[in-house]
Order: sequence, then structure tokens, then C-alpha cells
Amino acid sequence: MYHRRSGHFGQEDSPYEIVSAFFPLLFVPVAFSISQYAAQDAAWAERYARGFAAFIAQPVSSAVGAFPFSIAEILLVMMVVSFVITMLIHLTRGDWLRFVAYPLALAAIFYSFFAGGWGVAYSREPYAATAGLTIEAVSADELETLCIELVHKANALREGAAEDRAGVYLPKASKHELLRGVQDIYDQASASYPWLSGTYGNPKPIALSVPLSYLNISGIFIPYTLEANVNMNNNAFMIPVTACHEAAHLRGWAREDEANYIAYAVCVQSDNRDFAYSGALLGLMYAGNALYSADSGRYWAVRELYSEGVARDLQANTDHWKQYEGKAAEVHEQVNDAYLKANRQEDGVRSYGRMVDLMVAEMRGK
Repeated sequence: MYHRRSGHFGQEDSPYEIVSAFFPLLFVPVAFSISQYAAQDAAWAERYARGFAAFIAQPVSSAVGAFPFSIAEILLVMMVVSFVITMLIHLTRGDWLRFVAYPLALAAIFYSFFAGGWGVAYSREPYAATAGLTIEAVSADELETLCIELVHKANALREGAAEDRAGVYLPKASKHELLRGVQDIYDQASASYPWLSGTYGNPKPIALSVPLSYLNISGIFIPYTLEANVNMNNNAFMIPVTACHEAAHLRGWAREDEANYIAYAVCVQSDNRDFAYSGALLGLMYAGNALYSADSGRYWAVRELYSEGVARDLQANTDHWKQYEGKAAEVHEQVNDAYLKANRQEDGVRSYGRMVDLMVAEMRGK
């Protein structure tokens, strides 16, 4: 006969049951120690991140990449439903041990897998050190030169391109085909950037893309399933560089500014026009914003060089995201800012703009 639990916490539970219920918490100090050691030794974190990418990320992402849908997205929905049901069962049964232990155990598992695994990449050596780039103060002259180069590149790639009925750039490939082309783009780039080589699963489309748009999320990397996920509710011309950004995370580059730069770099060097144009636009957005902050007069002078097609595409990108502005997007930005700072990106969401330093550093080396 079923015996209903009652009474105080742990009153009817054996020591073995109590220990087993909280067992996952034992992994927390181990993962915390790994994370803290990595934060103090960038060289060790670099070796750890490279080993994780080679021996865990590549085989796991290749395996899950065999599925055309996001496993993480399905697991998330299942986990939320399961969590709610499980908590209600423990509550109605008066099983206070597991009512308390279950969420703590889940939190411990998620933290331990992140902090002791892929999350170490936040402490690895800067991308500039790996790429042999020297980061120095950027002048307005350099920003102007970079913007002009990017404008000419974007204009040339945009000329004669197919357009939709609104006159916006239309890639030759479908959005899903663009995702399947990411590994090829990185294979091409590995000749110039050998540290980005390796075989990984391609980014996945997100089924719940519209809800993510209200959170201002264009893509998301899930370190637990090692999947790069892309919001498909976006202008098609932004899909390539977004997918390459999430793929950079998969390859072990955790910092957002560095993932942005990597996406830009692998795209613009590609012989695939859709990817090259997408990368040029992203670079132009960030470099243009930096130039505007440094010297708005020079920015507007460079702005006159934009072709009509490039100008339409950039405006289409602005209009697309503007329709999803709201409280949800503000809350997500605050959460994301806290997440970045918790992982030692002290600039928070502003760290996305530091990719310009890397762009200028590479320009100097040409």
C-alpha cells in the first residue's frame, strides 16, 4: 500500500536517501575549483579549452549534428514540463526531502557541466594572442579607413544580387541551406586561421524563433548539447554571419566580441557571396557605430558611400528588430549582461563592440 510521507524534512528518510538526493552537489566544488584555477592561469585554460574542443565538442557535436532539429530545444521543453510535474508530485506527497533536493540537484548538475566544461573557455588566452594580432588604441583615422574598406566590399558584393519584393538582398540558398554550409565556410577559413579547423555539427534552426525574437536573441549556443542554434525569424542575409558566430562558440571561443570577430573574419574571406556579404554587413555595422562615436561627421561622410542596396539592407535589419522591442528584450539584455559579467566579461553587453579592435588590428597587419 502507498504510504504518504508527512512530518518534518527528512523525518522518514534514511541517511542513504538523504545523501543520494543531494549527491550531485558534490560536483559543485570540483567544477568551481576548475573554474577558479582557469581564471588564474590563462595558459592552462587555453590548453583545457583546446582539449575540450578536440576530444569532447567535436565528436559530440558531430553526433548530435546528425539530427536536423535542435535537441536542446526539445529537451528544454521536456525538462520544464517534467520539472513542474515532479515538483507538484513531491509537494502533494509531502516529500519535502526531494522537493528541496530536486531543484538543487538540477542546478548543481547544470553549473558543474558548464563551469567544469565548456565554460572554462571564458578564461582562455585572448583570441588576439592566438591569431598574433596586436591590440592597441584605435584612432578615428583607422576607423574611417576600415569603414571605407568595408563599404567598398559590401557595395561590390551587393551589386547585381537578387532581391525580394522589398528590394532587400536575397541569398541564393535557403535559410536552412545556409546553415548546412557553415562547416564548409570554416573549412575554407582554416587555411588562414588553422586554429579554427575541426569538424563540428552545423548550426540548427530554432523552432521557437518568434518567441526568441521578443528576447532580442538572434542565435544561442547550448553548451550542454554542444549545439549552435539560430533564430530563423531574421532577415535571410543575416543568417550566415549569425550561424558562424554561434559556430565560433562551438569551437571553443566563448567571449562574444571574439565570436563576433571570428564570424566576420571567416565570412568575408569566403568565396560564397552570401556569407561574404553577411560578414561585411556585420563588420560595417560595428565599425560604423564605432566611427560614429569617435567622429560623427566622418561617419556621415562615409555613410554617403553606401550603395542603395546596402542602405536598404541595413535599414531592413533595423526595422526587423525594432518591431520586437519591449520589456522582454530589456529583461533579457539585463540577464545577458549579468551572465557576461559573471563569466569575467566585465564590459557586459558592451563587449560585443570590442570586435572592432580586432578588425583594426588585422587591417594594420595587411
